[in-house]
Amino acid sequence: MSTNEKNDLNLLEEFAPSDYAAWKSAAEALLKGAPFEKKMLTPTPEGITFQPIYRSEDIEGIEHLQSFPGDFNFVRGAREEGYLQEPWKIAQELPYGTPEAFSKVALGDLMRGQDALNIALDIATQLGLDPAEGKAGQVAACGLSLACIEDFNTALKDIVPEAIAIRIQSGLSGLPLFGLLMAWLKKQNKDASALKGGMNLDPLAVLAKSGSLPISLDDAFADMATLAKYCAKNAPDFTAAGVSTLPYANAGASAVEELGCALATGVTYLRKLMEAGMEIDEAAKSIAFEFSLGANFFMEVAKLRAARILWGKAVEAFGGSREAARMKVHARTGLWNKTVHDPYVNMLRTTTEALSGVVGGVDSMHVGPFDEVIGQPTEFSRRIARNTQIILQEECELRAVVDPAGGSWFIEKLTDEVAKASWSFFQDIEKSGGMIAALESGSVQEKVAKTQAGRKKLLSQRRANLVGTNLYPNLGEKAIDSPLPDFEALRKERIEKVNTKASISLDKSGDVVSQLTAAAASGATLGAMFKALHSGGETPSITALPYERGAKQFEEMRAAAKAANPKLFLSTVGPLRKHKLRADFTSGFFQVGGFDISAAPGTMDVDEAVRLAQDSGAKITVICGTDDDYVEFVPAFCQKLKAASPEINIILAGYPGDNEEAYKTAGLDDYIFVKSNVYDINKKYLAALGVL
Repeated sequence: MSTNEKNDLNLLEEFAPSDYAAWKSAAEALLKGAPFEKKMLTPTPEGITFQPIYRSEDIEGIEHLQSFPGDFNFVRGAREEGYLQEPWKIAQELPYGTPEAFSKVALGDLMRGQDALNIALDIATQLGLDPAEGKAGQVAACGLSLACIEDFNTALKDIVPEAIAIRIQSGLSGLPLFGLLMAWLKKQNKDASALKGGMNLDPLAVLAKSGSLPISLDDAFADMATLAKYCAKNAPDFTAAGVSTLPYANAGASAVEELGCALATGVTYLRKLMEAGMEIDEAAKSIAFEFSLGANFFMEVAKLRAARILWGKAVEAFGGSREAARMKVHARTGLWNKTVHDPYVNMLRTTTEALSGVVGGVDSMHVGPFDEVIGQPTEFSRRIARNTQIILQEECELRAVVDPAGGSWFIEKLTDEVAKASWSFFQDIEKSGGMIAALESGSVQEKVAKTQAGRKKLLSQRRANLVGTNLYPNLGEKAIDSPLPDFEALRKERIEKVNTKASISLDKSGDVVSQLTAAAASGATLGAMFKALHSGGETPSITALPYERGAKQFEEMRAAAKAANPKLFLSTVGPLRKHKLRADFTSGFFQVGGFDISAAPGTMDVDEAVRLAQDSGAKITVICGTDDDYVEFVPAFCQKLKAASPEINIILAGYPGDNEEAYKTAGLDDYIFVKSNVYDINKKYLAALGVL
């Protein structure tokens, strides 16, 4: 056949067209009687069900499909050129407690590919406390301690402000921190217009995470308004307020709940800024968002795309311009699915999460080091995390494609579903009186707790997997060396270095930022400025959202088992080919709980099997074989072993079906099969052995 003849082929004519009904019929035939809905449909914690196949009919009538990249509603990205001209910022968090340590690491990492500073602060700094006022664990722990102009001079040594974006996770202390930042700028003969990035003042995130605030919400919103007004006039590329969804995501929230809470918080901040006299466009441009990136790749892509749609819708409803509705999005890989055991798998998790962030269109991103839930990240783990983003930019050529998700029937449909579900969640919050009222009533916490419980149940039933933790555990793995520093020693070091100034006075009717800048330059500390800004008032108190990784309960169980070394014996029935499948299943099942498992060669001789079980010294034995062999073996084995050693627990590998009552009458204590709750059963038998 000639080349021209090949090119003349029309594959659409060569193959008969097929419709969904025909495809479904063929799929059902392959399922051999198994329910189509159960096997082919995938429910999610968001209440959205993934279909096995998507068609053009699925996206008919979806409104957002008419937009182009960079156009309102920004579903296809905030910029029309995507990342062609400028990629997303590599904004890695550097959780080092002292200004000296932070400066050393920051300068090194900025020379190796990081191109934005993302400053995570310790708890004391976020709450406006000087080191001497902070409690143990609050100072220089998992974040930078900043208290005076000398700290800024040290931490930001050799940083050129107009050359790099500075993102500060300021919590409650954004206004006094900005005074310190301005004093640092002025020392370099620069003004606020040189700043890029944001202060991310976010009182509701602090409240949701900690359950209380040291100041009133009125004072917190007054700080936000003061800072936002100043930045709108003097630092147009530096945002004052931030909306972080990390407290909700780290508590187990679904993507829909996370996005709904983000929208409700953002709307609350818009209202407060407008009440303080700002125009809607200025207020909207003063707010940046931070999202967590979870394990469900397509859901996370859809979440980020839907977020831009909904924020645009909200800003437009307030009368804002379409330009002002352009959402600023920072994202960081999530913590819910990260594990202490088999931690190198975390590299794979963060890679897919980072990819979802890029495809979803983030403006900046932090990729968590694989050891961040174990201890302080090492140079190696920081390098791997940073290089993940560099590879996505430089080697995967994701910069060269504008909106790679655009037009996918699956993602476009999912974006629409996430947007509608999140808008409904947001409306429920609004009906309850807004985000503050929803947090005070506990309604948000209750919904997130329910979702968290559902996600834990999926892990316990192994319908959701964390490799190395609830699936394929490796009890022989060597723990990585990633120790935490001595936080109490760091606290004492910080107290010695910060010369606390007793108090300062402010004229709140005047230019507060200029007064704070002058006070900071004169040696005033963060704590002194924070106190001068706030006059008291009723401080809020709510039920805090918990931070709990999905793996935590398994890790606690494994840690207890490691200390006790509980034994479990496999009573294998018949030759290897008959018992291997269930023996392997059982080993994996109980290794999740840290059991030391042993087994002898299989036998059909009941007396020999009883002797082997007794000689093992284990107080738990699991019978592993085939259903057919169980019928005669199990009753006889259970009766003889219980008569000789009644303290031994006997478990069956497999579902006993109609034989359950007969087996239990003979002495069987329990059974495990594919639907068993791996966490509950391991916990039950560890408790029986006195391990828990």
